[in-house]
Amino acid sequence: MPHDFNQQIIKEFRANRGKVGGPFEGARLLLLTTTGARSGVRRTVPLGYLDDEGGRMLVIASAGGAPRHPAWYHNLRADSRVTVETGILTIEAEAAVLEGEERDRLFARAVEADAGWADYEVRSGRVLPVVALTPRSVSFSDLPEGAPSPRDGDRLRVAQVPAASGDRAAVMTAMQSLFAGAPALGGDVTPALAHTGGVPGLWVSAAGGSAAGDGVTLYVHGGGFERAQPALEPLMAWRLSEATGRPVFKVDQRLAPAHPYPAALDDVVAVYRSLLEQGVPADRVVVCGESSGGTLVLSALLALKEAGDPLPGAAIAVSPLTDLTLSSRSLDVNEGGDVIDRRVAEHVTVQYLAGAPADRAPQSPLHGDLRGLPSLLLVAGTAEVLLDDTRRFAAAAAAADVDVTVDLYEGMPHAFHASVMAQDPPAVAMTFLRRLADWVAGTRAGRAR
Repeated sequence: MPHDFNQQIIKEFRANRGKVGGPFEGARLLLLTTTGARSGVRRTVPLGYLDDEGGRMLVIASAGGAPRHPAWYHNLRADSRVTVETGILTIEAEAAVLEGEERDRLFARAVEADAGWADYEVRSGRVLPVVALTPRSVSFSDLPEGAPSPRDGDRLRVAQVPAASGDRAAVMTAMQSLFAGAPALGGDVTPALAHTGGVPGLWVSAAGGSAAGDGVTLYVHGGGFERAQPALEPLMAWRLSEATGRPVFKVDQRLAPAHPYPAALDDVVAVYRSLLEQGVPADRVVVCGESSGGTLVLSALLALKEAGDPLPGAAIAVSPLTDLTLSSRSLDVNEGGDVIDRRVAEHVTVQYLAGAPADRAPQSPLHGDLRGLPSLLLVAGTAEVLLDDTRRFAAAAAAADVDVTVDLYEGMPHAFHASVMAQDPPAVAMTFLRRLADWVAGTRAGRAR
């Protein structure tokens, strides 16, 4: 592609977090930066790519069907250390030119996805090289000035979970089906403990076992701090029980506007304390919530830490609102591509806070002292308006020496994981459950005692 055209795409890509218009609208693009083999100057080009196993990305040196290999290919042959930008992540990667059967198999897969690659190979008169880009470290792109930006490593692990072409549509269809009628609940609803601190809720177990021996998953539902879905939330509790291998207690926290902050937070804290009072070890408790429930999970960690309580073994927040000042750029950048928008965030925040400051913790978790928190799994869709709330909190927590794992699901909307409650959950929803289960198994809460 001509240099000026490339520069236009690069500028648009960076300004819109990986989205471009024109002939490449909707295409899966990345920016690849290599070091000039002769000049030593860093050069950036936009390229189409495919996802591969183990987080690798595949690029093909087609040069649009030209007879010679592109300059970027020669550059990475001389220096395999490259930088990849996806729009929301900056990845330092190692490039490897694939050979033999592996190259042929993956090129055939690329042709199956887009026959244009085969046309390029015929026109070029050469065997098109296939290059695998293996991530070595990951950081978040374009965080606000002054925000910590730790790289993927001992404390921060970031994965961008790829999506197939029909995954988003399947998620939306599954979520719509839930409103037509909830599937039957298959779990055991026998109370696992005598009381839950005076806070109502429901015990659900798909895994058997005992609360004292296997631990408890505390599930805090979403709903913008103001709504509950009593027919659906037990299904999520059941799925979480399957994934975490222990009984789940679904908290029926008080709701705004009748009960604004800190009522719901107090309820979550009260239930957690009741578990410990009845002999459940703190490190066998997993606290999990989505959307506003994810906010309450993170707020509860800060409140418990401040009070000197033992903290749970692990915590999971899916699509949380972490900065109640609503300062995250994704609220505007992802406007129109999500199931909620800034107006929704403004409404629920005003109702919940009812005059409490939006820039203080624990109600606004990003503004708290995050040191000493337990292992965190933060999950978000890359299309959601609260994406940056996850990215910013993850960066701040990792900078505070907290073990943080971030799973970013490509193209997914706010709280996409709710599709696991459908009768036939889409593949991406089952991927979410599998990754959650694997993560819990590797934490203090999941290890055998």
